[in-house]
Amino acid sequence: MRLTRVSARNFKSFRELDIRLDNLNVLIGANASGKSNFVQLFTFVRDIVESGLENAVSIQGGAQYLRNVNCAGDDRVEIELDLEPDPIEQTFTFLSDEPPSRAKSLVYRFSLAFPGGRHIGLVEECLWVERVGGGPAFNKTDFILNRTGTKYEMGGHPDVIGAFLLGSLNSPESSQTKLLIEHEIVRSMLAFNDLKSIAVYDVDPKAPKTAVLFGAKSELEPDAHNLAIVLDRILSDGENRRKLLNLLMDILPFAEELGTEPLRDSSLFFNLREKFSHELMPASFLSDGTIDIIAILVILYFERKPFVVIEEPDRNLHPSLMSKLVAMFQDASRQKQVVLSTHNPEIVRYVEPGQLILISRDASGSSHASRPADKAQIQQFLRDEISMDELYVQNLLEV
Repeated sequence: MRLTRVSARNFKSFRELDIRLDNLNVLIGANASGKSNFVQLFTFVRDIVESGLENAVSIQGGAQYLRNVNCAGDDRVEIELDLEPDPIEQTFTFLSDEPPSRAKSLVYRFSLAFPGGRHIGLVEECLWVERVGGGPAFNKTDFILNRTGTKYEMGGHPDVIGAFLLGSLNSPESSQTKLLIEHEIVRSMLAFNDLKSIAVYDVDPKAPKTAVLFGAKSELEPDAHNLAIVLDRILSDGENRRKLLNLLMDILPFAEELGTEPLRDSSLFFNLREKFSHELMPASFLSDGTIDIIAILVILYFERKPFVVIEEPDRNLHPSLMSKLVAMFQDASRQKQVVLSTHNPEIVRYVEPGQLILISRDASGSSHASRPADKAQIQQFLRDEISMDELYVQNLLEV
């Protein structure tokens, strides 16, 4: 799954949001500009798929914190997602004798109202699906599912897949209070299950310095406090162990060995040996930057997440490491979509100009997202050999 565009109205500090997404996306902007609210859009969608709409709204703090503060009572929250499913996972052969087909692109839109400021009302919901046939003609078809009241209607060019979904959604057994992406049949057939795997990390380098009890998750938690458990899983596989150590030594040449060690209280901690010493150094004595680097490598290369967000991965790292850090992000983004936020001009210096997303606020307090490299004036600055990082430091990207 790839998210190719996100749009929203009245979501948190964004009155209007419409931005394309690439494989690597670097969020920049002033403090309190809305970068965290931009990230929350992804977690909101993930939580809908994972826990349901009502729980997702509650996790955001309820309607008063989900909607833009300038909204009137009947203003809606609207969200639209453009997706490209993984071709390998989107082949259907069980519903007809026709050649296999796959969903080429999806556009999903929903609109929410909050009567009385608290209750959730679904105002509009629409799913547009473009499919590509696997026969000699490689034909394209599309169909549209629109919600009217508690029923779904079909538009476009209905086919066997669309008819099957329509029948399932309108069956007496189907819950009429759910969004489309809450229905298992839709999620499993049209790649929306991948939205559950959106992962947002804000690594706290202090958290992994203490031992973690056995029984913790084997996938990395958002703050990385269970890093020892995750490393134990990775290091138990010979090929993964070699890969992780090679990646680590490339960015931290003094690192020579990683290991984990159980304690008597049923907990686990990890340690690192430097080439200057024969002794293993426990995590509690490692620098914050070293732990950040280890966690970032795990996120990029060993967590099976198609879409990851990393908040300020550079905050504890020396400027000399920025070029290697960006190279890792570029490399990993060939396999998964990566969004990162930063205030560091060195990151801005090394990424491609087109990978930057600027979050800014206007005089009314509303946030906006834009691609600075798409602006004619910024393009002229670049032709005049004024670099993006210089424009960023001088606060000229908002021109």
